[in-house]
Amino acid sequence: MPTIPNFPRRLLEEHRAWHHARMSVDSANPPPGFGADFLAFHRGFIRRALDWYRSQGLDERLVQPWTVPPEPIRASACYDLAAEARILRMPWSFATADELGRFIEASGLHNCMHRQAALLYGEPDLNDFDVAPRSTVFYQIHGMIDNWYRAWEEAGGIAGGPARVTASGNGTRGAVRRGTAGARGRKRSDGGAGGQARDGRDRRSNRRKTSR
Repeated sequence: MPTIPNFPRRLLEEHRAWHHARMSVDSANPPPGFGADFLAFHRGFIRRALDWYRSQGLDERLVQPWTVPPEPIRASACYDLAAEARILRMPWSFATADELGRFIEASGLHNCMHRQAALLYGEPDLNDFDVAPRSTVFYQIHGMIDNWYRAWEEAGGIAGGPARVTASGNGTRGAVRRGTAGARGRKRSDGGAGGQARDGRDRRSNRRKTSR
């Protein structure tokens, strides 16, 4: 896998600065807020980097996201297959984007993919935050992680199924879905607890009027 020629210094510095500012984070137990920050930063970063990459007329096939990592990586001792299975099969099980991002980090999946890909492809750059983005494999890894994030969004994380993302990285429950699903939700609420409460108020009002 080739190193990307003439990769912009400003983009390397942006990625380096983000990681160096968080060098004290315990990857086995990242703090609240880290996961949402990790996912949002890398989504924006790979978009900017790939915009530049395409402007250079470089081969886009080399930076296509993995669907799953290559089997030698998945078979390595550091790769948590159970964690991968939860992300792929149960994205709705993460209440917030922050929980998803922290899980990706704490499970070791992110670091394992970087380390094992560096060995598999003979690209030590992948193990160095300062220069990893100049490797095409970086975009295969982080494009796949961004697709995990997108699958969580599509499972309801943004539209209001399990949770919504907030600015602090926390989630809020119970938002009504948009469109026809939202209309159905409103109809259910009219006949549910809210509707019963209104019916009760109407009956009490009628009794008061009759007693006068």
